[in-house]
Amino acid sequence: MSVKSMQARVNPVYLTAKTAVCLMERAKIPGAEEIACALALDDKALLQNMKDEETILGNALVVEAKYRTMCRLIEASGIMTSVDLPCGYTPKAIYMTEHGRKFVGLDLPIVIQEIEPIIRQLAGQAENVTFYGVDATNYSSLKAALHDVSGPLCISTEGMMMYFSDDEADTVIANIQCLLSEYGGCWITPDLEYALQFCGTFQAVFGEESLAKLMATRDTAQGQSAVVALGNSFIIEPTDIPASEARAEALLARHGLKAKKINLGEHMPELSVYKQLAPEQIVRFKEAMRHCHYWIITLDETKGLHDTARFMEEQPFAMEYALEKGILHLSLCGRLDTISAPQLLLVWEKANHGGNIEGIRIDCTQLKYISSAGIRLLLEIQENCGRPLGFSGVNAKVKEILQQNGLAELNES
Repeated sequence: MSVKSMQARVNPVYLTAKTAVCLMERAKIPGAEEIACALALDDKALLQNMKDEETILGNALVVEAKYRTMCRLIEASGIMTSVDLPCGYTPKAIYMTEHGRKFVGLDLPIVIQEIEPIIRQLAGQAENVTFYGVDATNYSSLKAALHDVSGPLCISTEGMMMYFSDDEADTVIANIQCLLSEYGGCWITPDLEYALQFCGTFQAVFGEESLAKLMATRDTAQGQSAVVALGNSFIIEPTDIPASEARAEALLARHGLKAKKINLGEHMPELSVYKQLAPEQIVRFKEAMRHCHYWIITLDETKGLHDTARFMEEQPFAMEYALEKGILHLSLCGRLDTISAPQLLLVWEKANHGGNIEGIRIDCTQLKYISSAGIRLLLEIQENCGRPLGFSGVNAKVKEILQQNGLAELNES
């Protein structure tokens, strides 16, 4: 099995980024067509699960509004180093370097391996572009990616936060706070109100047909990302905006952060997709976007900042294993996440060649954290194993994550 195929199995969410660039191509965003062509993407295959061409049009409208508005807000920040997490397959690196900025693209290793050579060929100032494979929940990987970068940073997260569990979202917020504490700058994201933007867009453009088209969009995203739900405690719920907004603000405050909300309708430029809409649809859409905001998040100097030492001292991933009488014994150290999960997958595939594994016992004494990529792999392994996975030496954090995901055969001794 190739390294790329292993990365794809533990990180299927990267397919959503390929869908996004296909939608950007539909929206005539400069550079998107060239990138899609270089990736040999077939938009009909990636977009086929959406309900119809109108659903695709609605998604292209959302994607173009986000991309162009985010570029405008990054420029307005005045910060000359743009850190895009995740960078996906978008042409943002080309745009930022053309407008005099340095661009740092951070994403899953599988994405970086594909997009970096393409951007380096397309960007006029490729020397101002760097790419690194990271896990957003892994502070060490983020810090290593920025080892030769000086602040301040304009960190953008576009289309990422909704794919995390509550614990992962909290960890990512803490990691970004650490980066802002060290480098200075700001964090700009539309993610908190992504559901509001989708609902407002589809209702404005499609009226009574909007619900079915939204459901088709949701199903496509969930199918490609292999997540149960697109949301967590950081995401604003359209059914209860005041309470969920207060919850998100409180979460930021716990990490010594504050937010300024930028009205989307007031900052959104003219869009290419308008050419495919009727005048009344455009009017309704622009009005709907006045009820959506992008959040510019900075350090709150009036708050005491969390001790970040625990993020600075993360143990590197390590693994030992032995096969005894049909039982695979594993000992894991550090973090089982996007970066390390393919290593465990490789061991599992080799050990189980011929289907001779009857059970697995995992020593978690030195395991500090499991991300959704790690959980996804453990669930796949359990599905193909003769009996439930067994865990020992589990700390409180890992125990909670395992039990939340139905991996609860814990030996506390």
